[in-house]
Amino acid sequence: MKKIKIIVMIIPLVLFFIASAVYVKFSNAEAMHEVELDSTSVIDVHPDVIEKSLSHVQTDMELGEPFRTYPIETNPDGREVFHSTLIEYPFGSSPRSAEQNTSLRGIILYVHGYNDYFFQKELAEKADSAGFAFFAIDLHYCGRSFVSDEPRSDMRSVKEFYAELDVAIELGKKIAVDDYEEAERVPFVIMAHSQGGLISSLYVNDRSEQNFSAVVLNSPFLDMNFNWFLRKIGLPVLSEVALFIPDFSVDSTGDPNYAYSLLKRIKGEWEYNETLKSVERPPMYLGWLRAIMNAQNRVHSKLKMKSPVLVMRGDCTADDEQWTDDYMHCDGVLNVDHIEEWAPYLGENVTIKTIHDGLHDLFLSRKDVRDLAYQEAFSFIDAHVK
Repeated sequence: MKKIKIIVMIIPLVLFFIASAVYVKFSNAEAMHEVELDSTSVIDVHPDVIEKSLSHVQTDMELGEPFRTYPIETNPDGREVFHSTLIEYPFGSSPRSAEQNTSLRGIILYVHGYNDYFFQKELAEKADSAGFAFFAIDLHYCGRSFVSDEPRSDMRSVKEFYAELDVAIELGKKIAVDDYEEAERVPFVIMAHSQGGLISSLYVNDRSEQNFSAVVLNSPFLDMNFNWFLRKIGLPVLSEVALFIPDFSVDSTGDPNYAYSLLKRIKGEWEYNETLKSVERPPMYLGWLRAIMNAQNRVHSKLKMKSPVLVMRGDCTADDEQWTDDYMHCDGVLNVDHIEEWAPYLGENVTIKTIHDGLHDLFLSRKDVRDLAYQEAFSFIDAHVK
């Protein structure tokens, strides 16, 4: 009887040690993968990569003339090849820029959010009119870069995107300013929205050797929009489970009300490709959740971004499951108070601006509101571009 009791006591300990060993093994494998992904930390894009993209330029099928697209191919960890797309609005294409013969002041790269792609013509025209060569990137698994059998908008680490952002930046410089040495002196600005804001924040922080003149974040995804228990306990636990089953799908989540506030055919004023930016969010995988949680935890532990950062947010949050008119003048995706709370953790030079009546993508708000967002963004850029 005594031996049975001892065995009963030992079994849980054995199971605990086995589980711990398995966890350590998976954690170490993930850590090694992170190292592999970040092996490109020294920005040295091979000229052949640039030339390959330049040789496949074509008119953008989504936006038409004068927009152009350049395919980007990267293999950051030596395993999977990622395909992304750089979109160019040729400098001097906007009517105002053409009339005034505006000279080049800098380069802007725009990074989209989750379940998103670049379609904001007006933003490109505003940047061009202000004297900036404008580029946007559709990240791998997203937008123009998405292939039907891929997990749309998925990822396992934000560092997956570093290599393609490296190429996009060097490719943008090559297109805007052909002379390499001169291009290195042209001010470069990162502009990003939502999940793109989270990715770009860590990218700029980790690519400290790059001298970005300014970073403009439009409603960055700095925390999950859930209650305290889920954010602090539930999701972190689920994130650890994701270490073992990263490809487990939780299907589509979230209500479609934000999309309703944007689409012209419903309640908004915008038309876009609903295959590339769907009304219902695409299936979410636990591996994506873990990647987001890891990235947000890094922000919450404080980053050290050297570049001046502008964080813009709306002044209210709409989170009703049923449609309300709040979705027409509030952030229908993130909690604006969370953005306010975590923005100072990005670096030592962070400016926070509240855009009243702003939607989640402030540049898709009604005209008077988005005009204010444009004014804040470009005033900030003007103040920091030398």
